[in-house]
Amino acid sequence: MRLEIKMTIRLIKPEKINLEDRRFRFTFNPVEERFKYSVQVIGVLQPVIITYREGKPVLIDGWKRVEAARSCGLEQLLTLEIDNQATDAEVFFLAFFINYSRRPFSLAEKSLAVRKFHDFGLQPPDIIENVLPLLELPPEQKTVEIMLELSGLERWLEVIHRKDWKLGTAELLVSFPPEERHWLLQLVEKLTHSQQKEIIENFYSLKRRTGKSLKEMAREEEIGAVIGRLTAGELEAAGALLSILRKFNSPTVWRLNQAISDRIRQLELPPEISLDYDRTLEKTGLKICLEAGSTREFKEVLRCLSERLASPEWEEIFKLLHHVGD
Repeated sequence: MRLEIKMTIRLIKPEKINLEDRRFRFTFNPVEERFKYSVQVIGVLQPVIITYREGKPVLIDGWKRVEAARSCGLEQLLTLEIDNQATDAEVFFLAFFINYSRRPFSLAEKSLAVRKFHDFGLQPPDIIENVLPLLELPPEQKTVEIMLELSGLERWLEVIHRKDWKLGTAELLVSFPPEERHWLLQLVEKLTHSQQKEIIENFYSLKRRTGKSLKEMAREEEIGAVIGRLTAGELEAAGALLSILRKFNSPTVWRLNQAISDRIRQLELPPEISLDYDRTLEKTGLKICLEAGSTREFKEVLRCLSERLASPEWEEIFKLLHHVGD
């Protein structure tokens, strides 16, 4: 599809642009202080793109520039005005490709793009064939369904954007009923992406195995106590929740993790040396991280590690890491 759209260059007061009308917006781009300072010093040199709907100027591209211009008190903005005879579908097509050339989209942004293409009349077969490949998503009907469900999460989309979610996590989340999705998102909102991912995966597995709802699980004493701590803002409780969920989902793997953690503690490594491994035990390798601020410190950390290698706990750790695959 190639658009033939008339554009007019004109000046407009930033406050006249209707930022409440977000029909063409699908990106999450907060205005950084450095950008505001730049606008304050040199103004906005690149025109924003607008069209008119119901007699009001609606923004197509340039949200950061308009917001910065308003905060800096600029009196006028240079705009490219799109002929208001262009349909919403044509205008969104333009907005999409302007942003497509700039940077990769997050999963949250991709879901909004699919939603808007869908709502502006593009049929699912066309989305599958022409949109999903551009978004580097599997060109399948199932993907369209996941993206449409994800786009309905409204305020949670910004969290999903910031934490850089992947498709697999989103697919598990939307498999829960809407009420449970919101409960899960509220529970994991402030956690790291890896913690969010693993908590959702574990609740998904536990629900399939037991047939219980998330509310029923949360009422169980051991899980409920930790969830209470987490919802009260004690983010450190995320580790305890994951440990409990792992134990319920796979007691054998949980016991092995406990044993590995015990052996690592017995090594009595200094804080400059840390060990990590795959808690699912699907991978059997051990990662060693060394921290040093100079060559001398690095040599000292290596010397300390070399001395600890004589400990029998190393061999026991590797035996435990390989146990699941035996």
